[in-house]
Amino acid sequence: MGSDLVRLNYASTATFQPNVSGGIEVSVARILAESRRNNSECRIGGVLHYGDGYFFQCLEGEREVVNERYHRISQDDRHKDVQLLSFDRVSNRMFPDWSMKYLPIEGQIRQLLAKRSMTFNPYRFDDTMIDELLRLCVLGSDPTEADTAEPGKNGKLPLWKRILGRT
Repeated sequence: MGSDLVRLNYASTATFQPNVSGGIEVSVARILAESRRNNSECRIGGVLHYGDGYFFQCLEGEREVVNERYHRISQDDRHKDVQLLSFDRVSNRMFPDWSMKYLPIEGQIRQLLAKRSMTFNPYRFDDTMIDELLRLCVLGSDPTEADTAEPGKNGKLPLWKRILGRT
């Protein structure tokens, strides 16, 4: 199994206009909900970043499954200009417990970008930047997971269920 484990990173440009009211962009929330459902079924993990109109995504899993998922993702009309940044065989997962972790482009990620005099444009990320970003992702908390308590425990449904109108 270990020799078939791969990590794929890609960049793309959103085709939707960002939500200016703040919070997580509705289109991104839908993508996350779909990714978490689909990825957990086929044992793919990873992280998704959205900011400044761009996506950066890391996918981890078995080679054949990751390749198929990347092909399907590249056909999604919610983004364009999908560009493979790296594809590597790995011995261990960085995100073993996340079907799709989400981290907004703020805080430590903005600091990392500022340190390198960069804005969030993943098309310009080199291998070192990708590695640093992924290390931050392992440590960062997912704001969409902070609100996943059972209904009634805190009176709220998980964010993705509220956005999609599910109960």
